[in-house]
Amino acid sequence: MRCFPVWGTGLLIAAAVSAQTLNNQSLNGKYYFRQVSILVDAAGSVRDAHSGLGTITFDGAGHYSLTGQRVDGATAAVPLSISGAYSVDSAGFTLLDNPVRSGVQINARLGTEALVGAVTEAADGNFDLFVAIPAPSSGAALGGPYWTATLEFPGATATGARSTLFSLSGAAGNHLADSSVTGHAANMSGGSPLTQQLTSIPYAMGGDGVGSVSFGGAYTAQLLSGNRTLYVSASGNVILGGSTEIGSHDILVGVKAISGGSNASWNGDFWGAGLRYSPGDNPADIEGYSGAIAARGSGKAYWTRRIKAAGFATYDFTGINNYALGADGSGTAELLRLAVGGGGKVLVGSETGDFEPGAYEIYVGALMAPLSGTGVFLNPQKILNAAGFGPAGNPISPGEFVALQGTGLARSDQQTSPPYPNLLNGVSVLINNKPCGMEFVSATQINCVVPYSLQGPTATIVVTNGGANSNPVTVPVAPTAPAMFALDQSGSGTGAVLHADFSLVNAAKPAVAGETVQLFLTGMGAVNPTPADGAAGSVNPLSSTTASPIAVLVGGAPAAVQISILHTVYPGLYQMNVKLPSSLPGSGTLPLAIETPNAFHDQVDIVVR
Repeated sequence: MRCFPVWGTGLLIAAAVSAQTLNNQSLNGKYYFRQVSILVDAAGSVRDAHSGLGTITFDGAGHYSLTGQRVDGATAAVPLSISGAYSVDSAGFTLLDNPVRSGVQINARLGTEALVGAVTEAADGNFDLFVAIPAPSSGAALGGPYWTATLEFPGATATGARSTLFSLSGAAGNHLADSSVTGHAANMSGGSPLTQQLTSIPYAMGGDGVGSVSFGGAYTAQLLSGNRTLYVSASGNVILGGSTEIGSHDILVGVKAISGGSNASWNGDFWGAGLRYSPGDNPADIEGYSGAIAARGSGKAYWTRRIKAAGFATYDFTGINNYALGADGSGTAELLRLAVGGGGKVLVGSETGDFEPGAYEIYVGALMAPLSGTGVFLNPQKILNAAGFGPAGNPISPGEFVALQGTGLARSDQQTSPPYPNLLNGVSVLINNKPCGMEFVSATQINCVVPYSLQGPTATIVVTNGGANSNPVTVPVAPTAPAMFALDQSGSGTGAVLHADFSLVNAAKPAVAGETVQLFLTGMGAVNPTPADGAAGSVNPLSSTTASPIAVLVGGAPAAVQISILHTVYPGLYQMNVKLPSSLPGSGTLPLAIETPNAFHDQVDIVVR
């Protein structure tokens, strides 16, 4: 078997960082929150909902107290007063006792402008979104404009589900500035996009950041109607709110608009969370997710999502959103409308029916806190798949080729050839106290192979440089974490695919229907027989992956997987030979996706004719 080069050496250079790592003390003080939790039955129909809204105060030591109101089903609001526990790890991953459903935790993320999350690990029919923003102590005002999104399930059903995006701005005389709402509703025009004009909308805002707005009419009379509680964040970059009217289950999130915007305005690592419902799919699709987004101003955003979806076990998703932003920070990201605001620190996305009349979705993103440390510092937000570079939260898997970033990781650059040693240039990496095969080390990055025997659900990573240990970093573990290599080493674009004669599949020599091609990736997990850590796969017999079933999709059409093995020369590199569909769903550049029992990866393309 001919070898294929490993794309990954020195692929990413860590950006400058300027803060320490996070812990429970990082989440401290008064926040305003909104949570919506939707319960679906086996058919995917909404049959109940729970919502909460109010003030949540964190003590910096792992406990919170909360006061506000909650609405259950189609009933009137009642007081909500509880206490609970939370924990923040060094990257910003936060577990939070659920304010509206006991016995489960919110899988949240702590950003610079918001705490966002969803319940992803509970095996039930509830799907939710939680957002909390730091509260101002005084002097709050509703300025603007804010790009504002809403998602609603009036009466705790899907019959009136709706989502919108609009500009909200305070004006003289305690009225909002006139604006136009775009969106769609399940009970209006078959879900087709609609427009609603906002004129003379009264609002009030107190110096503590608590206010109200009345959009007029009954709660379900139009795209946007009824009364909302409205909160302004301490920075003024975010507004958050919802209704406590009878049967109201909605969330409103706005980000302060920017001027002079472009694709470059979205540049950084963000935490994200969202809630999606598409009753028109068969079966109905509902998802709650927490994750992370990496954007570098190039028109591509890399997503990692931990997704709880109706009818499926919770799974990990890595993918690309192509986006385009205008001068005011608003634009599109794949099938959703998007707005980046707050000086590039926050974002909101909404499905307004332009592309999917049957889908209703909102997601919220907040810039990650930058991290730093002295000595040998391993960045908890920069444990990356060396092929796909999925941002923080993407799990590691046995045999995966990973890139670890930080500072002070090695005295100088050094690279080696297979089999990879456990010690390179005085540097070693332990994952759950097991040594990794080391391929490359530098002061800011280490490339290594995860031990093949690793098991989850989490693992602790420690780097040792010249006898000095780094800070320990805990990451999620999964049986697989697939990611295709890209030819340009970016994690996206044309994938690392060869014809049977070992020539590249590219625009000059595209693949054809029915052809067998070779795919190169990492993160496919355990193999049999298992090689020694740091070694490549065996030749006779081949080290075949054990995850099953595996699917390869070309433009959404299934290809036939003929072999799936650990490469016989390069540790951490996996190879699949797949036969393309006999009838391709198009020509040119098609998405090339990998699906395993616990993960879905969709970041690269294949060129076909």
